[in-house]
Order: sequence, then C-alpha cells, then structure tokens
Amino acid sequence: MNLSKLFETQKLLDNRIVDEHNLHGQDLLPQKILALQVELGELANELPEVFKFWSNKKNDYDKALKEYVDCLHFILSIGLEIKTIGEQKVEEFRYWSFIPHNEDVVTTISSLMMSFFTFTDDKEKYVMLFCQFIGLGEMIGFTPEQIEKSYYTKNAINHTRQDNKY
Repeated sequence: MNLSKLFETQKLLDNRIVDEHNLHGQDLLPQKILALQVELGELANELPEVFKFWSNKKNDYDKALKEYVDCLHFILSIGLEIKTIGEQKVEEFRYWSFIPHNEDVVTTISSLMMSFFTFTDDKEKYVMLFCQFIGLGEMIGFTPEQIEKSYYTKNAINHTRQDNKY
C-alpha cells in the first residue's frame, strides 16, 4: 500500500472541500473524529457475525470494504489535520506490525472508537491508531490491493459529489 500516495490524494480532496466550503482557518478535527467514529459503527454493522450474537445475519464483506474505506478517508484526513504526516512519519508506518496482538475485530473497532473519543493531536498516538486501523483491515481479510483500489474508487465518487454540490 502506497501510504504517501494515499495521504497526497486525501490532501487534494480535503483542500478542495476547505476551499469550496470556505472552511479556511477552522479547526475541523472534532468533526473529522466524529465522522470516523460514525463510519467505524457503520463498518461494524456490515459485520454482524462478529458482534450481533442475537442475529443470524451474515457479514457483507463488499459493503464492509466500502465502510472501511470511508473510515480510511477520515483517518487519513485526521493525520493531515494534525500535520503528522511527512515522509518520515509515513516511513514509520512501514516498520509497525499492523495486526494487533490478542485482539479481534470487535475489540479493535471498539478500541479505535474509544481512542478517538479522547484524541487530541498526539502525533505518536495517531501513528499507533493508524497502524491499528490498518491491522483491522487485515483482520477482516482485506488485502492492501483491495483497500487501495476501493479507496481510489470512493475518492473519485467524493470528488463527483463535490462537483454536484453534495
């Protein structure tokens, strides 16, 4: 997964949104964190087998990938917002083990939601949470290629939405 390219692509979308919605100088971190938490909940909803013990519904991995990528848009955007992402930080990601030890999908989603509930702009914590998020994708069974392809598809949709005054 080319993290530098993902961050650069997200930066273009974020800059466009800030420009077109006249959001210059505004602290958008709280809204981005809330959006990420909402998307994490939507991701969990597409994986009922991992937490809905009362239901017989099956996981929908296609929809889950779309929700995962929605989360990825916001987690990248948060990194850009706190200005943690430079070449050095991106390189740090390459040396982390992405799959959390002794965690499952439910624990990881819950942990991410709670960690971002109290998140400020701690750059080191962000790197750890980013890695945990990438590990979540691996635990669900998404390949880096699937994630990247789906991210760029959704990014194009997001630009089209901006074209249409979404």
